[in-house]
Amino acid sequence: MKESEHILIPNKISRIKSFLKSKIMILSDRMENNILNHPSSLEKIVFGPVPSRRLGSSLGVNNIKRKVCTYDCIYCQCGKTTCCSMDRDYCLSPYELYYIVKRKIQELEKAKIHIDYLCFVTNGEPTLDNNLAKEIGLLREFGYKIAVLTNGSLLWNDNVKENLYYADYVSVKVDTVNEVTWKRTNRPHPRLIFNHILDGINDFTHSYRGVLTTETMLIKNVNDNIEEMKQISDFLKSLKRDVSYFTTPIRPPSEKYAVSPDADKLEELSLFLSRELPNSEMLFSNEIGDFNVTGDFEKDFLGILSVHPMRENAVKELYKHNNVDLVELKNLISTKKIEEINYLNQKFYKRIYN
Repeated sequence: MKESEHILIPNKISRIKSFLKSKIMILSDRMENNILNHPSSLEKIVFGPVPSRRLGSSLGVNNIKRKVCTYDCIYCQCGKTTCCSMDRDYCLSPYELYYIVKRKIQELEKAKIHIDYLCFVTNGEPTLDNNLAKEIGLLREFGYKIAVLTNGSLLWNDNVKENLYYADYVSVKVDTVNEVTWKRTNRPHPRLIFNHILDGINDFTHSYRGVLTTETMLIKNVNDNIEEMKQISDFLKSLKRDVSYFTTPIRPPSEKYAVSPDADKLEELSLFLSRELPNSEMLFSNEIGDFNVTGDFEKDFLGILSVHPMRENAVKELYKHNNVDLVELKNLISTKKIEEINYLNQKFYKRIYN
């Protein structure tokens, strides 16, 4: 082979690589634009950031179809579960999710709005998404820590455990270790087996390497007694965990009777937990911090309300901060996009789904 031919072959390969790279970039840009131009993509998938009592300023990622969950908890702030399922389906491809989150993060960085976590917090159960691990892997490109809040009902499934290993922070729901109370409180899918769930949670905590917390929702006349607390504490002490949080319904619940225990009962439970359960914390106060929106105010506002009902004072502050007339709030109510709810002598706003 002539020396000139030795030179031409690498040059030809280089031109082919350059050509293919440019084509891939064009296709990638076209796909991104198609996704982002979809009329309802952004506000249904990513919202906030919102203030979190555990995670600081958290950008919410909702990777599940509307209210598809393994549970239908009596205290859920997102309302009743419309599809109680154990089928591990998903709403978007990981790349669709990636582009939508990318757009939102670009808006936040341009507005110089700080976030601490990208948090998979949904109006359903995030581990029903078969692609969760791939989505977490793609979102790592943005350099933020990633959290997943799960009800723990699928942790007996090894694939679910493996998906969650990719997260920096996992919060697991443990409302009770009594099967009768579990059925009353969480109203699980009929094929779920309670002991398998508890075993799965235990196994996961001992193999997971990130920050692991648990969360227990205390409901009046349901699990707010010392016997329940003793059983829960004994189970939580067997886990490998960082902190166990105990909360009460601070937003309108799915069922009106699912309310916070009385003050004297909370004091009794607090004293018990402080003695019996190391690394436990009671979270009864509201979040401290600002809600933020970027881009289309109405879409972003509806996105927050789809997962996170807001108090009247927080809504008014958000409107004021963004120079939006409160008349627009009344328009959202009159057009039945949102509703006002009175709860604990406070007014809340919540999204309506037709």
